[in-house]
Amino acid sequence: MMASSPDCEKQTRVFLWCSPRSISTCFLKCLSFVDGVQAWHEPYQIPHNVEATRLLSESNPAEDITTLLTAYADAAMTAREKSNEFSGGRLMPVEEFTYPWIKSQLEAEEPGKKYIFVKDSAFAICKNPEWLPDAPTRHTFIIRHPYLTMTSWRKMIMGMMSYEEDPSTFTLMPDVADQFYGKNYVYCLWKYVIESGKDPNPIIVAAEDLIDYPEKTLKKYLEALGIPYRESYVTWDESEESIKNWRGGREWFVMGKQMGLFDKAFRSSCFLPKTNVMPNREDLTPDITGIVDRLLPGYEEMYQRRLKPE
Repeated sequence: MMASSPDCEKQTRVFLWCSPRSISTCFLKCLSFVDGVQAWHEPYQIPHNVEATRLLSESNPAEDITTLLTAYADAAMTAREKSNEFSGGRLMPVEEFTYPWIKSQLEAEEPGKKYIFVKDSAFAICKNPEWLPDAPTRHTFIIRHPYLTMTSWRKMIMGMMSYEEDPSTFTLMPDVADQFYGKNYVYCLWKYVIESGKDPNPIIVAAEDLIDYPEKTLKKYLEALGIPYRESYVTWDESEESIKNWRGGREWFVMGKQMGLFDKAFRSSCFLPKTNVMPNREDLTPDITGIVDRLLPGYEEMYQRRLKPE
């Protein structure tokens, strides 16, 4: 176990756990403009995705999965070989990102910083919680209704595969879905940090509240963490320049931008009013209804325990 320095102990470490398509990257960009913050973007997701890609590639994948893996690999290679808009900052090569290395980095001091915010997907650590840092840490969660996350994720996968036919004819590949939604990982991690004593009172924020009541929700979130709130925090610079100073995998950022995963979040300057109408269950496509049914009970329990903006 790595011993923490006195200065390291004084820094507030905060995890922001999420599932994909929950406006979490937009939230991290907002938080990165809080005075004294060092932002980390999805460090654990890198070794998780390396392993998931290996397993999918070795499982005699269907043509759809092969197409997806090829697009993923091509984008990563392009990002690695060419200078890009994220060069020259604090982003690092993805080869650095092993679970032990991430743990040691998150236990280390960030000189000149008061707060360390680490945004990551719950599925990336649920099977390996021993790699969480051995340092004082708060755990927070952002949740979004499964109807919205799953319809958005399905649309994202279609985009990554360049699927141009009728969207209703697309079928989400079970092998891919299981890597990210095999169970409600956000709910499982929330229960784990409580029952293990890592954080007996984790904070839950609903994406819907951030969109509908950004000032009230952000103020309550920061105050619950003991971080002073300023009204100016609800808007921020839309430029992507600040993102170069986040910590994360450089190729992962470029690849995600090329494939349209982070575009809106990276260019964000506020929490935009909602544009997606909540679908009815009967309007969901058959390939996601089973996943939604699996996610909904945990979401509803966490929603009742969320930090309310009122």
